This record gives sequence, structure tokens and C-alpha cells, in this order.
Amino acid sequence: MEATQKIARSKTKLLIKHPFFGSLALSLHFVQQPDGETMATDGTKILWSEDFVDRCSEDEVTGVIAHEVMHVAMKHMLRRGERNHERWNIAADYVINDILVDAGFTLPENGLFDEQYKGMTAEKVYDQLPEDQTDQPEWGAVMDAKGKDGKDPSAAEAKQIEAEIDQRVFMAANAAKAAGKLPAAIEGMVNKMRRSKVDWRDVFHRFVGGDQPDDYTFRRCNRKVYYQQGIYMPAIDKIGVGDVVVAVDTSGSVNQFELEQFVGELNAITEEHKPRSVTVITCDSRVQDVKHYCEGEVIDKISAKGRGGTRVQPVFDYIEDQGLPVDNMVYLTDMGIWDYPDDAPDYPVLWVSTYPDCDDAPFGQTTRIEVEA
Repeated sequence: MEATQKIARSKTKLLIKHPFFGSLALSLHFVQQPDGETMATDGTKILWSEDFVDRCSEDEVTGVIAHEVMHVAMKHMLRRGERNHERWNIAADYVINDILVDAGFTLPENGLFDEQYKGMTAEKVYDQLPEDQTDQPEWGAVMDAKGKDGKDPSAAEAKQIEAEIDQRVFMAANAAKAAGKLPAAIEGMVNKMRRSKVDWRDVFHRFVGGDQPDDYTFRRCNRKVYYQQGIYMPAIDKIGVGDVVVAVDTSGSVNQFELEQFVGELNAITEEHKPRSVTVITCDSRVQDVKHYCEGEVIDKISAKGRGGTRVQPVFDYIEDQGLPVDNMVYLTDMGIWDYPDDAPDYPVLWVSTYPDCDDAPFGQTTRIEVEA
């Protein structure tokens, strides 16, 4: 069978048996590379080698196409950053191949598999790869995305590429789910993608400002209505949100950009919602620092002392031991937590995670922070 026919049959098989992968495969351009060694993708096309396709069975070609589709769905071509390219390929392959085998695909020999990386992101796998890692992917690769000028994409181009991929992934997932053929791992991935589209700032503001709604007052008029319509209407009277406790994980998992964004939003909350007090508690494996701010005071910075292991129980213990008044609690952390309190506290808790792929906390509300460095 000719290589081009094998590629065509594989795409058709994907569309029928694995509609999520098939739909995404049809959205990519397939380009034959005379001097190519295997298959690769940059997010817009799949490059393939005739020699490689000839060496593989049709089922294996189908599996490798699905492998390249997963590189696109997970946006690996946009996430490498300053990481070593070959090592990034290794990490991404460990993540993808595990998902594909669970979904029932046949893959060529010499693929990268390791149970210890099951369920991790490529970034996590990359950080945990041993220094003497020598195994290299023998098939399937991901290249960096390129802008219109053939160079690294600008920030605007990268966002556009990401938005287009998200749209294709959501459409493919919806079609596969309607057909009853959406693998559980893919459904989980898509749910996380949808969840990451929620702006953590909006959640942050609604959470802190939602328990004591604003009222209206005639002590001052609504100027906009008065000047536009000549009608004396009441203005919104900010009641405030009581006492807020902010806990910050300083185990080393929260970087400076995340802290700066968090402090900026925290100050916006104090200005808009007027909490009676804000208590900032930093903690790694133990409470490191506690600072109290009264209404109207600016939180200039958060001291990142510690950088030890991650524990959250000491913060809840401190609140109880000191009898701190708490109307709302916000916890900034990477969610690498193993000591959640057995019983949820009697005050609402918002977990703001610096790790977008985390599971929700066992109590309270969980949102994710996206850093704009």
C-alpha cells in the first residue's frame, strides 16, 4: 500500500473510531517531507516521511497521527519556553503515549512509556527527568510554533494560535461526546481547559465581595443619572466585607510574578470592597510571617520567607489558636497539598492555585491563576 493511501486510510479510521482525534487531524495540513525521519507537528500541519510510513503498519500510522494530534491539543508547541528542545520532546511523549495506550491505540515500538509520569503535565515530567536521560523519541515530534514571518510568534500571535486550538479542541470534544466516543482522559483534559478560561480575578472579587451585598444611600446622589436625566437617584453604598485572611504558600512554588499579580488584585479588593481588616499569613511547612492591615491600608508586598515544604494545616491551626476573626479566607498555593484539615472550617475558603492542572480542594472553592509575566 502506498504511503499516501495509508495516511488517508488512517485519517478516515480516526474519524470513524476516534472522532476526537479524527476531527483534529482533519483540521491540520499533512505535508510530505522527502528528507524527514518520522512525523512532527508545529500546531498547524503534520509533516510526515514516506520511509517512516512505509515501515509502520496502518494501525501504527493511525496511532502516530493521534500522537501528533495530542501535541497540538495540549499546545506543546507553545509551552516549551526556554527548556531544552529534545528534553521537552521526551517529557511531552511520556504524557501523550500513556493517554493513547489507554484510549486503545496501537503505537510503534520504542515509544516512551513510564508509569511514574502517569497523569502529569509535560512541565512536571520535564522537571523530574533524570539528568542522565538518554532515551530519545524514535517517532513523533513537536516543533515550536512559528509566526507569520517564520520566527517565534509574537505574544498576540501566540494567543491567537492558542485560541484557535482551543476552539478546535472544544468542537472535536463535543462531537466525540455526542457519539459516545470521548475517552475519559481527554474529557478531563478538555474540562481543565474550559475551567482555565474562567478569570480568577472575577472569582476572587465575587468570592470576597459576595457575602455582604452593597446597599443604596440617598446621602449622595447618583451623579451620572442626575446629570443625564435630572433625576435624583441613590448611589451605591459600599458596606464592606468584614475580616479577610489571606494565606500564601511560600514553599518555593509561588514565583515573584504570581505574588506581584496577587498583591495587585488584593489591593484592588481592599479598595473596592473595603474589608474591615486583612490578615496576611505566609507559610511553608510552618507559619513564617503574619501581618495585619486595617481598612484602607495598602498591602505593599508579601514577604516570601521560608521556601521549605508545603503544609496548610499550620495556617488553620494558627487562626484557631489566635482566635482570628475570619469572614473570608483566600489561600494562594500550587495545590501540592497533602495535609488538608479533616474537617472544613466554618468560614468560606477560596483556593487560588498557581498550577492550572490541579484537582479541586476537598472543601471551599478552587480557581486558577494565569500569570501575565
